[in-house]
Amino acid sequence: MLYQVLQSVATQHPGNLALGDDKRSADFQHLWNASVHIAQRLHDQGVRTGDRVCLLSENSIDAVALYWAILQCEGIAVYLNEQTPPEGIDQIIDDAKPSLIVATEKLTNSKLSDNVKSRSEIKILDLLTLCSLEPNELSGTATVSQALSDARKGDPDAIATIVYTSGSTGKPKGVCLTHTNLISVAKMAGDAYNTVPTDSYLMVVPLHYIHGLMILVTMHLRGAGIHFMNSFMFPKLVTKKLIDTGVTGFSGVPFHITALIERGGFLEADLPNLRWIGVTGGTCATERLAQIRAGQPNIEVHISYGQTEASPRITALHPDKIDTKADSVGNVAEGLLVEFLDDAGNPVPQGEAGELVVAGPTIMHGYWNDPENTARAVDEQGRLHTGDLAYIDEEGDVFIRGRIQAMIKSAGERIFPEELEAVLNLSPNVVDAAVVGIPDPLYGQRVEAHLILSDENPETLENVRKHCLDHVAFARAPKQYHCWSVFPLKANGKTDKQQLISAADDAPGRVS
Repeated sequence: MLYQVLQSVATQHPGNLALGDDKRSADFQHLWNASVHIAQRLHDQGVRTGDRVCLLSENSIDAVALYWAILQCEGIAVYLNEQTPPEGIDQIIDDAKPSLIVATEKLTNSKLSDNVKSRSEIKILDLLTLCSLEPNELSGTATVSQALSDARKGDPDAIATIVYTSGSTGKPKGVCLTHTNLISVAKMAGDAYNTVPTDSYLMVVPLHYIHGLMILVTMHLRGAGIHFMNSFMFPKLVTKKLIDTGVTGFSGVPFHITALIERGGFLEADLPNLRWIGVTGGTCATERLAQIRAGQPNIEVHISYGQTEASPRITALHPDKIDTKADSVGNVAEGLLVEFLDDAGNPVPQGEAGELVVAGPTIMHGYWNDPENTARAVDEQGRLHTGDLAYIDEEGDVFIRGRIQAMIKSAGERIFPEELEAVLNLSPNVVDAAVVGIPDPLYGQRVEAHLILSDENPETLENVRKHCLDHVAFARAPKQYHCWSVFPLKANGKTDKQQLISAADDAPGRVS
C-alpha cells in the first residue's frame, strides 16, 4: 500500500526534506507523524475503507499530509480543482458522493455552493483546523492506533485516488487509480529521472493534475523533496526559485517551458544543481528544445507521453535522443505492452499508424460509477484505447500523429492539428500556435490557426502565412488566422481549444 511505502521512507530518511513552500517546510518524519494524527481524526469523523474524501486546496504541506492521511484510512482521495466554478464542483460532488469535504476557508466560501453546504450526508471540515497539530504530535515516531489498524484491509488493487478529467465538453469522468497503479508509475518515473533521496523538485503544477500527483508519489516514495510554487504569473520568479532552492528536477507542459524561455531568463540562468527538466501534456516545439540544449547543455531534457487513464505514463524519450528524435515520445515504459490497431481492431505493421492501445499495471481501474464509458476505454483484454493515432519505428520509439477525434477532415484531406502546429511553431515569429477545425459548408471543416506572435505587425502575420505555405500544401494549410496576446488555458496549463473555437472577437486576449 502507498502509505506503507511512505512509512518505510520516513523510517529510513526521517530528516530529509519532504515538502517546502515560502513559509515553512516539513521533513519525512514530520509528514508521516502529521498524516498519522490526521488519519486518526478522519477515522473519528467516520471515514472508512472506500469512502471518498474531497480535497479543495492549493498545493500545500497540509493538503499533502491530508492526502496521505486519507490513504492511511484506506479512503479514496478526490482532489478538486480550485479553478473550477461552483457548478462544476457540484457536478463532481454529485458523481463522487463523498462523505467528507476538506477545504480552506476561502475556497469553502467561494467554490462550495449552498446546495453542497446544505447536504446532511456530507461533512465539511476546514483544512487548517483539521491539520493543526501540537509540536509533541510531530516529534518522535507516530504509530497508528489499534482502531485504525484494525480498519485496514491492505488491498493494493483498491482505489486510492479519483482524478477527474478536465474535458472541454461533456461530463467530467472520474479516473480511478489504485495503489498498484500509483506505485507502478512512481517506479517508472523514478527510474527514468534516476531519483535518489538527495534529489528535490520544484512543483508548479497543481496536485489535481495527474502529472503533479505522479511527481508527488514518485519523489516521496524515493525519499526526495518537493518545493511548491503556486503561481506561474511571473516566470522570472520561477527561475529565481529554481536557483534559490537548488532543486535537481522540474517539469511542466509546453506552456511552462515556453514561458520560462521567453520571459523567465531560463536559458541564461546559472543552474548548477538542476539535472533534468520534463516536458509532458503536449508537443513542445523542436525549436524550444534546441534552445534548451544550446543554452543549458548540462540539463537532461525528458519528453514523456501518457494519459490520466494510464496513471499517466506510457512512453518516455531518453535524453540521449533529444537531439535526433525530438519529434518522438520515446520508448514504451518497462512493464507496459502497446499495440497499434487499424479501424477494424487489427494490429498494423511496424511503421504504420494505428490507434495506440496499452496494457499493464498503470492502467486505471475504470471510470467511477461509469461502466459504459469504462467499457469503451478499456477492452476485455485490459487494453486502454488511447484515441491517439501513432506508429513505432525499428528502434522502438513511438511517434504520435494526433488525436483521432481531433483529426480535421477538410475537402477530403485528413489533417492532424499537431502536425500543423509543429510547422507554425518553427516560424521565428510564432510564440505559440493552436490549430482547430471549424464546421464549414464548403470544406466540411475549415482549418483555422490561432497564434501568439512575437509582435502584432500585419507583416509578421503575413510572414507566418508564407512560412506555412512553404512547408504545407495549400489544401492542408489554415484558411484563417487569429492572433491572441495569450491563449485561454485549462487548469492543467494546456491550451483550451474549445474556448478558441467558441471565442467571440472581443474575447480576453484576442487581438484580431
